Amino acid sequence: MLAPQLPPQKQQFPGKKKNSPLLYQAGVFVIIVVFTLIMFNAWQIWNAHQRNLQIAANDSENLARSLAQHAEDSFAQVDNNLSDLSERIETDGLGESQRLRLQKVMQTQASNFPQLHGSFVYDAQGNGILTSNGKPLSHANNADRAYFKYHVTHNNNTIYIGKVIRSRSTGDLIIPISRRLNHVDGSFAGVVIATLYVDYFRQFYNTFALNNNASLSLVLADGTILYRRPYNEEAIGKNISHSILFRDVLPHSPFGNVTQVSQFDNVERVYGYSQVARYPLVITAGLSKKDVLADWRSDASLFALGGGVLLSILLALGLVLIRQINHSVQTEVELVRTRDQLTLMNHTLEELALLDGLTGLANRRQFDIALKNEMTRAARNDRSVALLMVDIDYFKQFNDIYGHVAGDRCLQQLGRMLQSMVNRPGDLMARYGGEELAIILPDTDLQGAIAFAERVLEGIQQLRIAHTGSPLGIITASIGASAKVPHPYNDTPLSLVSVADKALYTAKKGGKNRVCSSL
Repeated sequence: MLAPQLPPQKQQFPGKKKNSPLLYQAGVFVIIVVFTLIMFNAWQIWNAHQRNLQIAANDSENLARSLAQHAEDSFAQVDNNLSDLSERIETDGLGESQRLRLQKVMQTQASNFPQLHGSFVYDAQGNGILTSNGKPLSHANNADRAYFKYHVTHNNNTIYIGKVIRSRSTGDLIIPISRRLNHVDGSFAGVVIATLYVDYFRQFYNTFALNNNASLSLVLADGTILYRRPYNEEAIGKNISHSILFRDVLPHSPFGNVTQVSQFDNVERVYGYSQVARYPLVITAGLSKKDVLADWRSDASLFALGGGVLLSILLALGLVLIRQINHSVQTEVELVRTRDQLTLMNHTLEELALLDGLTGLANRRQFDIALKNEMTRAARNDRSVALLMVDIDYFKQFNDIYGHVAGDRCLQQLGRMLQSMVNRPGDLMARYGGEELAIILPDTDLQGAIAFAERVLEGIQQLRIAHTGSPLGIITASIGASAKVPHPYNDTPLSLVSVADKALYTAKKGGKNRVCSSL
């Protein structure tokens, strides 16, 4: 075993200053102020960041919903025109007089709707019959167009919005919007079609004052792009159905916002999206995340710089304050040093006389005095006093395996653990001898003593001190518990120790790592 030594927390040396509560409080105050400032700045910056993104999300969603309403109105007007034409054709037929009347109607529609590239009527073979511009279509056949093939196989009373095509007559990019014509028996009679200029959406979308990295798109429900700002003809007709928006978001919500990276230019944008209520169209409005946060980055830099300057000033003032307090503490230390030196020896002798130098617990001498006093007091007040005798299991094997220095460290750990369990002034933790410890519990009956002993066993196990010589692989202990109301003349401290020792022996014999009582 190591030679007894003073507990480190009790040692004092001449010339070594004690920490001042005021100095500690000043240091804590400076730390709290600095930490609060840093956290406040960080929160302000983060909150502004989130607020900017939320504003961008709201703006993009509102813009998308506005554009969706515009798209619905635009296509609804075309839909109404086509419904009127198809009803006239299916009701009145296409005789010579009817054709002249239809020609005037189509011309009126085109003049009232400048974004309309034109309207056309084709028979069941795809041959042109009528056109809004009055030009003959004797050699025009559109049976190969996707919209014509669609209506051949789909007999429904809805319009079909096709992918962007290039007009064979003018070369313009146009969006075909068509309806099926039926004979009286419901068989396919042809197609009536109106075409919208793609450039109409280009001009309209360009009226919005947005950053260069912003994006506006008109997309079919299957993910095919009809128009996209910034304009890039190669993007028209591309399919984006595999994007996060179409794959994961739109199936669950017809409008909202999502942040994603564009597959066209790799720009991360905050997208607002909205499905068009009456037609298979989706509008997206994307604001560049970099542009959205541009002002925030500038403000955050200034805010951080201002905070850094203020933080530096506070730190400087704090250091000055701490130095002043430290100077006062040093002066106080000099004044009390002489007194400390005179009392140090008496204090040391007192500790050596009553404390175990290795564990910091009470030594055998203090234990004997305390147990005698507690039994006398308990007998006088007719109160119960309890005693726990604690013995470390397989401790000899521990020393043989790990060495006596490790054994001393083990005892020191157990001593600190026991000291942490003291919660009443009268409780006493003592080193009885070797690896045996003793605990005096005044005003405690046997049931309370056993409960406390179980806590001690749990605390020892939670230290998880490795011990390969123990079946459990860790340091454990056995505890014998005794408690009684002492008789003023018949009971002695030795009798209480004897009963606890017998209980300890029973615990050892019963398999160790347990509590046994005197009953």
